[in-house]
Amino acid sequence: MATTIRLILGFSPGSASDQIARALAPELSRQLGTPIEIELRPGNNGAPAACDVASAKADGKTLFMATLGTHALAPHLDEKLPYDPLQHFAPISLIAMAPLLLACHESVPISNARELIEHARHHPGALTYGTSAIGGAPHLAAELFQSMAAIDMRHVRYDRTERLYEDLEAGRISLSFNNIMSMLPRCKRGELKTIAVTSPGRAAVAPNVPTMMESGLPGYEVTNWLGIVAPKGTPPLVVNELANATAAALKTDSIEDAFLSAGVTPSASTPVQFADFIAAEIKRWGPIVARFRDTNASYALHAGEMTTASATAIKASDTI
Repeated sequence: MATTIRLILGFSPGSASDQIARALAPELSRQLGTPIEIELRPGNNGAPAACDVASAKADGKTLFMATLGTHALAPHLDEKLPYDPLQHFAPISLIAMAPLLLACHESVPISNARELIEHARHHPGALTYGTSAIGGAPHLAAELFQSMAAIDMRHVRYDRTERLYEDLEAGRISLSFNNIMSMLPRCKRGELKTIAVTSPGRAAVAPNVPTMMESGLPGYEVTNWLGIVAPKGTPPLVVNELANATAAALKTDSIEDAFLSAGVTPSASTPVQFADFIAAEIKRWGPIVARFRDTNASYALHAGEMTTASATAIKASDTI
């Protein structure tokens, strides 16, 4: 293997990709006998970072953390997507499956998803929700929620995950669907109110938090996933070595405990299984994204300090 392997992430510090990569990297490095360097290149739902990896030398030295957003949703949300998730990458292994957690600021006068839906119906456009990427799993979760519940909320897009949480905890935005690893600790500290998880079953790490389906939206499910891919053309021997090392790392007690305690399920796969999984996810999410792709979902780019006044003055004309 290479002297150093670069694992490129398309999202900011504190994202699901960042937390999972940093938990996995030390053990994966030990399995491979090779240092692993994590590089964060946030922006545009990971597309620029994905493009950089797709065009990198196919020698196993440069890898990418693929997600539901970058490899299953992006093709349906961006007609000019500069990469093809199936044609430009060599899948190595699935890593994890993770539910999102819906949480809100304590000032929002609701305690469950049913009350949230009723409140939104009586106050159309009054609630704001934050994400740090257009077209990522949190954005999908919120838009699917609005579509299925027939409600209207306003989208506030952030350039960094940390700023999203700052505004959410301060009450400058109402709520967010986000990774359970970051959301749940804040809820346990009393900084936010838990509403529901987006997985089909309750999360073992939060057994008292109901699913969205239990909360009045039958058929609602959004489970984020993450995996490792390499540039297309990476030698099969290198791909298999990386896949085997990833599977071994995910089976260690330290990784299993770290993942499960954070609400994430370790999910290793072979390269062929991961390729089939990505293809199935692309097919699965096409008609779901089409439900809201052409609606007038609004957002505002977060720039500098956000105030309560600016949060309530977000225009509703921009589309995803």
